[in-house]
Amino acid sequence: MKIDCIKKMTVILAVLLFGCASAFAAPAKDSNSPASGNKGPANHPLRDYFLELSEKLNLTDAQKAAIRPILAAEANEIMAVRQNSSLSNEQKQAKTEEIREASREKINALLTPEQQKIFAEMRAQAGNRMGGQLQNRLAMLAEQLNLTDAQKTAIKPILAAEVNEIEAVVRNNTLSREQKQTQIATIREATNKKINALLTPEQQAKWAQLKENAKQQRNKKNAPGE
Repeated sequence: MKIDCIKKMTVILAVLLFGCASAFAAPAKDSNSPASGNKGPANHPLRDYFLELSEKLNLTDAQKAAIRPILAAEANEIMAVRQNSSLSNEQKQAKTEEIREASREKINALLTPEQQKIFAEMRAQAGNRMGGQLQNRLAMLAEQLNLTDAQKTAIKPILAAEVNEIEAVVRNNTLSREQKQTQIATIREATNKKINALLTPEQQAKWAQLKENAKQQRNKKNAPGE
């Protein structure tokens, strides 16, 4: 029974550590293609988001023209925050969310009441997805490594920052699929190092073994003939 439980958790860890990377790095839609029907802010990380707003809110040409510079400014401000080495991860996360919220408020002011309702639903769904992923990963680590409350408190913002950074990479249409995969792997490795530094030697050894098991599980799944 115990062995089955360990195998089950190994599979879960494999999905959490590796399963999302290829999906995150999937090629984004081309906003200038005939199929898109919209020309979003060219070559900046929020172009896909612009397309999503255009399609789901059925934006008018005037609304699109007003929203483009808002999203462009948001992308530039967030990039400046992430490149600011004087800020901690927690401060970067807080400032990034402030920028996004200010941007959302500006966009909301340009919408009709009906569009505002749909926009609020989109925001709620996105928040639930991100929050669910974060809580699942934290709960898995807490269970497998027997984390203390202090460790959980310290690790949560690290995982939240990783989610934000990966989201920025996913939305960056100036990057190729391979570049996105590389950057996501770099972000995950940095997260792992930060978390590892918060663990006891015993927890570090156990986590290293779990990651190795997850890697082997992934390689077995991707092996020819499997």
